[in-house]
Amino acid sequence: MRTTAAPPPAQLMVHAGLALRSALAAVAGTEPSRLGRAAAGAAYLDLWAGDRLLRADGGNHSAVARFLLPRLLMESVDTLSVLLGAQAQRNTGPGAAYREHARRLHQAMWHPDHRARLDAVTARLDGPPTGEDRLARPLTSVRPAALPLALHALLDELERERRAVVGACALAPADASAGIWALADRYALLTAAAACLDGWRGTGRGRRITTDRDRLVAALSRIAIRLGLEPVGPDTELSAALFDEAVAHCRRPTVPARTAPAAARRLVGA
Repeated sequence: MRTTAAPPPAQLMVHAGLALRSALAAVAGTEPSRLGRAAAGAAYLDLWAGDRLLRADGGNHSAVARFLLPRLLMESVDTLSVLLGAQAQRNTGPGAAYREHARRLHQAMWHPDHRARLDAVTARLDGPPTGEDRLARPLTSVRPAALPLALHALLDELERERRAVVGACALAPADASAGIWALADRYALLTAAAACLDGWRGTGRGRRITTDRDRLVAALSRIAIRLGLEPVGPDTELSAALFDEAVAHCRRPTVPARTAPAAARRLVGA
């Protein structure tokens, strides 16, 4: 019996985006709880980080995206059940639509190709990152003065983590042990962090520049938490500051992620 091919990362992004839209539609006209608003903001941040990763690392061919996005998107969409409450169990309407998209993400996460997804990333870990591998360079070349002040300490932590991963790659075991899985996870998360930073321009005015800054800080904080590092500020993962941005995002038409030039796609590893 042939196994159905795993959905590409861009399709998972569509399911996660529609799950967020469905959850917000279910609570339209109500005042969501603080935790519900935080869940929506977190789901939006993971969508934004996923979009940055797809654009920077080769789109659907990205080994990192194929490995990392199924888990990240499944986790954040599952958390949206806090926003939906009892509506998540309804058999019709937005609650039912949310469950269907969440189900698709679970299927993708536990697809039989999960070992192949891991192998595609560990193939990059056979020695320190070099050449066009994004982690061969510091996480950001932007001058500290041009970055949000709140990020300075966090970026120091992330850069130390990058250097630790580079060093660990030189000693990575050849088998699929728990150690190599954990190293692949750290490598993938740092690649996503670099993609978020590479998209930062720090230009604009008024609310636009504030929103861009807050989104970058919050997205990197979520990545830091997953790496076991300290986020920026207290209670970062529960912050609902980006709830309104999540609502605005869901009101805009869906636009497919544009991928990086062919030079980046040479690292597809799949």
